[in-house]
Amino acid sequence: MKQSIKTLVSEHILNMPLKQKFLGISVLNILMIAISALIGIELTTISNQKLLYKTIAGSLSYSATDISNKLNNVETMSGMILADSSVQDALAVVKDSHEPIERTNAYQVLNASVPDYFQTFKKNNIAYINLYNDSFITYTNKPRSDETPESIQQSIVTKAEELEGAAYWDTGYSNTYGLFLARNIRRIYRTQLDSLGTMLISINMENLVTSSTLFSSQYEDAAYLLFDEKVPVYHSKNLTEEQTLQIQNSNIEDYKVIHLGSDDYFAVKGTIPTYDWDYICLVSYDSIASTIAISKGICIGIILLMILISFLLSRKLITSVTGHMITLVEKIRAFGLDETKTLDVGYNYTNRNDEIGILHRQFDQMADEIRNLIQVNYVNELLTKEAQLKALENQINPHFLYNTLESINWRAKAIGEKDISSMVESLGTLLRITLSKENRHSTLKKELDLVQCYMAIQQIRFEERLVYKILIKPEFFNANIPLLTIQPLVENAIYYGLEESTETCCITIMADCKDNCLFIYVKNDGSQFEENLLEKLTTQQIQPRGLGIGLLNIDKRLKLKYGESYGLSLYNEEEQAVACIVIPYFTEEHMEV
Repeated sequence: MKQSIKTLVSEHILNMPLKQKFLGISVLNILMIAISALIGIELTTISNQKLLYKTIAGSLSYSATDISNKLNNVETMSGMILADSSVQDALAVVKDSHEPIERTNAYQVLNASVPDYFQTFKKNNIAYINLYNDSFITYTNKPRSDETPESIQQSIVTKAEELEGAAYWDTGYSNTYGLFLARNIRRIYRTQLDSLGTMLISINMENLVTSSTLFSSQYEDAAYLLFDEKVPVYHSKNLTEEQTLQIQNSNIEDYKVIHLGSDDYFAVKGTIPTYDWDYICLVSYDSIASTIAISKGICIGIILLMILISFLLSRKLITSVTGHMITLVEKIRAFGLDETKTLDVGYNYTNRNDEIGILHRQFDQMADEIRNLIQVNYVNELLTKEAQLKALENQINPHFLYNTLESINWRAKAIGEKDISSMVESLGTLLRITLSKENRHSTLKKELDLVQCYMAIQQIRFEERLVYKILIKPEFFNANIPLLTIQPLVENAIYYGLEESTETCCITIMADCKDNCLFIYVKNDGSQFEENLLEKLTTQQIQPRGLGIGLLNIDKRLKLKYGESYGLSLYNEEEQAVACIVIPYFTEEHMEV
């Protein structure tokens, strides 16, 4: 049984076309390389994942340094305000002087100096600065100051006064009103060190944390927690109190993946330098996993793309070989069906010296020899018979037709049939003009004579239903015009005005000259042109019938002879179908000159 299956498979492979065999070998090799590459990617991903975790943890730790730097900047600013001579002098005047003018000037100095510091250090996420003295308060952003209850402000100021100039950080309101720094300002002059006032600086913790974790935007919004000796100081708004407690109890050492609700987070723990506040920074672990998956997906996508490109290139190269073999098979089959014809394969094998070129040239040589034998013994005899038939056909020429029409005309006159005589004479004139092999150019007068002959035949046919008028000034009669340009338009008008209607049809032929251009109009009131008829005939949106082909022929002939600005146009005007020919206006005299 196994031997039988093996035999069947072997026979199937042997009978497969060459193209499929080559493609099978290529696909097998490509798949083996692809599998090896995928295994390598998986091993590399696992080994690099730990390194990626450490890199992310290091990046998240940067936020602690940034927060520390900004708090140091705020504390430095407070020292600058405390030591500023203009602030010292103004506060001293407020405390010591009872002169209104001096106190007013001091008030203005404080209102200018303190806001300058606020604007300079505002990028450190300072919400506002208040400067308190015994007489008044200097505000930098009173609306934001009013958001903090006055009792809280006074409580912080009182604690700062007790420290006699040392910086006092109050973290008790970080989640609601912000982080506060307060310092009592002591008189430096002559080291009197008496209290002149107290500054209160409010820091927007939400903005501080957000600006310090902007780097983590690639992992979506980061969440942040601050602890002062395990006492919660601040947590981001996207964390609940319950989640904050759960994170605090997660026993995080350096970094760890923790589960909150239905999501996983990557948490990094550290200390804010200088201030000894513990922090925990969290980013969505889903985003990290997504980043890893995207990287892995890109690698796999590149491999798949390379597989596809390799397959297509292999297929193209294989086809370039097997295609010539298939062509040879087709040539053999075509020769077997008809030895007298040569199959045009669109490729020249004359200069090709590989095995494929030799095969094609040998077959072509053999086919030519067989074809020559057929020509000598068979085709020549057929050609002789055909030549004899052609000679007989050539004996029938237009003169025979003209003489026959003259005989019919003479006989019609003899028996008094004027209508028949008129039709025969008109038909003879039409045939002499249309079958003439002489100059294919004409004048407007000759074209109108041709139309007259044609209309004479049609009037006998349609009688009173056909009315036509030629309203053209004699001065235009010598105008040059290509042969058979007007008659097809009149024929078209009769066809659509009378053949498809039982009403009377009036056809009017007019001409005019403007700007050295001759305009010839053929109008009829028995039909209407479809909009953009010529364009639709050209693009085959409408399949042309016999007369449609004639309209296209006229337009193309005129454009080829005179240029794209000339030709035929079709439109409707006052319930009439109008065919307008535009050509350059010149006469035979102009051509002779």
